[in-house]
Amino acid sequence: MKRVLTVIGARPQWMKASALSRILEDPALGIEERVLHTGQHYSHDMAGRFVDELNLPAAHHVLSVSNVPAVRMGQMMEGVMAAIAQDAPDAVILYGDTDSTLAGAWAASRTGTPVVHIEAGLRSFDRSMPEEINRILTDALSDVLFCPSKAAVDLLAKEGIVSGAREGLQVEVSGDLMLDTARHFGGQPKPFAPEADTVLLTLHRPSNVDNPNRLKAWVESAGAAAQAKGWRVRFPVHPRTAQVAERIYGASWRAQLESFGFDALEPASYLEILHFLKEVRQVWTDSGGLQKEAYFMGRPAAVLREATEWTELLDHGVARLCAKPAELDSVITALEEAYAGMDFSVPLYGDGQAAKHIAQTLRTWLNR
Repeated sequence: MKRVLTVIGARPQWMKASALSRILEDPALGIEERVLHTGQHYSHDMAGRFVDELNLPAAHHVLSVSNVPAVRMGQMMEGVMAAIAQDAPDAVILYGDTDSTLAGAWAASRTGTPVVHIEAGLRSFDRSMPEEINRILTDALSDVLFCPSKAAVDLLAKEGIVSGAREGLQVEVSGDLMLDTARHFGGQPKPFAPEADTVLLTLHRPSNVDNPNRLKAWVESAGAAAQAKGWRVRFPVHPRTAQVAERIYGASWRAQLESFGFDALEPASYLEILHFLKEVRQVWTDSGGLQKEAYFMGRPAAVLREATEWTELLDHGVARLCAKPAELDSVITALEEAYAGMDFSVPLYGDGQAAKHIAQTLRTWLNR
């Protein structure tokens, strides 16, 4: 029996882990999974609800960490090293590009434990994004790299990360676990109804919400663009965003957003997001995961960032970058006009069976 330690710290990682954990439960694989929650997303709304609704096993290790990024990183590294010492895993499994991911990679590397990175090989080429640094460093420390697309494998090759470049190094296209999860819980995509009059907006990245003037510009540009088209904006508000909105508009910030045509909601669970995606006609987001989920559910996306790691969506014409609030109206108009010609059936991120592929490859690699 082999043992792996899965390190999770943020909501998207719970979504991805749910797909693989379901497969690893099969005793025939001979892999025991232990789970460590770093505490990076610590509230029930930001983590606990995902554990409940995705039917994930309770974490075997739960850390309590600071809100100060540098302090938190050190605490997570220390906590992962302690879990490795206790559990003696044959590998550490990491997801995505959060601080928890990098902390896990560093701790595993320091203890001589192999690193398995799922969702490897992504690059936005914007090093002002903390996630970009986390991706680059985690990939460099990894022993098994599962990539969501061939493009990701090609990017790793340009950095010299290819199967066999050193003993035990393996790079593979696995497809995307988030597609597995979306199909498991959300069914199949369908075109939006012609009368659909809502859009889904999410904003949480520090570059968009920490500066009150920038957040105010996004909110008011989104409200004006939606009202011009007769749409309402469904807006699950991240706690970080809510804090800044209160600084801008005061204690009645929700009522102020309502006056702009928003439905200002509490943070949404994963299943709620999938339900929203079936009802809305567009997605406006700075989230990486939601860009893909929009594609999985057949919705065009305005990406409220200067760059995205999910370049396939841009190349395929189903998403467009929107770096400035003043550009939003023209971007969403272009998406609306192009919608009839968009093809959401192309398997950009696999066939929804990524977890099975990862589990089988992982078993072979661990027993090599």
